[in-house]
Amino acid sequence: MFSSSGRLLKRLAVLDFDHTVCEHNTDVVVRDLLGPGGVPPDVQSILRSCGWIPYMQRVFRLLHQGGFQPMDIASAIRGIPEVPGMKSCIGNLVRHGFDVIIISDSNSEFIRLWNDFNDIGSYIHSVFTNPARFDGSGLLELRPYHYQTECSLSSKNLCKGKIMEEFLRRQHDERQVDYEKVFYAGDGKNDVCPMLRLGSNGYACARRGYSCHDALQGAIGKLEHPYAAKVLQWTDGHELNDLIWTELED
Repeated sequence: MFSSSGRLLKRLAVLDFDHTVCEHNTDVVVRDLLGPGGVPPDVQSILRSCGWIPYMQRVFRLLHQGGFQPMDIASAIRGIPEVPGMKSCIGNLVRHGFDVIIISDSNSEFIRLWNDFNDIGSYIHSVFTNPARFDGSGLLELRPYHYQTECSLSSKNLCKGKIMEEFLRRQHDERQVDYEKVFYAGDGKNDVCPMLRLGSNGYACARRGYSCHDALQGAIGKLEHPYAAKVLQWTDGHELNDLIWTELED
């Protein structure tokens, strides 16, 4: 479908990853390989003083020093179950012409491992996350996606709203693609920023039972203007898929 200006009109699904595509938090799953009490107080203090990325880099060093190999970390990631029905939801969206992107505060290695093991890597148009790679010794090296200070709703290393808007702008300017519908699905407080940036063609899909919905409602209540997007709640991939197609049929 093309617009009157000759641009390609498509639909977009933007997905968080942890607790949205895969059922658990990938960082926590790998951290827990250290066992109870495996993170000493001096490393725990990094989380409070420096943030999540420096903390996880120290966790990865502890794992490396403890003899954990890349295959051990990969096995833990591959063992995380999907959010029920999410793989079929993603496949169905792509088969019906959606672009599907992931914006996550996990890291590129974990997402690649999980997506490829679950045969959905080819469905994902783009992944935006913190870069990570195993070095020659088997240490997982982690870097922030970017450094930002303008968005107080987001972590310093990753503003999902900014990333989503930059993706939409690049698609418009460089590929002549506009999105007539944008669905954003997430579970956490860091998904509120991109949800607030959705327009009248947008759908904020908050996973039921997680912090996102209440945080979003609180943020909407503080807006100086009416919230244009529609708020939906979902429990699993089956329900999310049904909600999306119900909205498209209305």
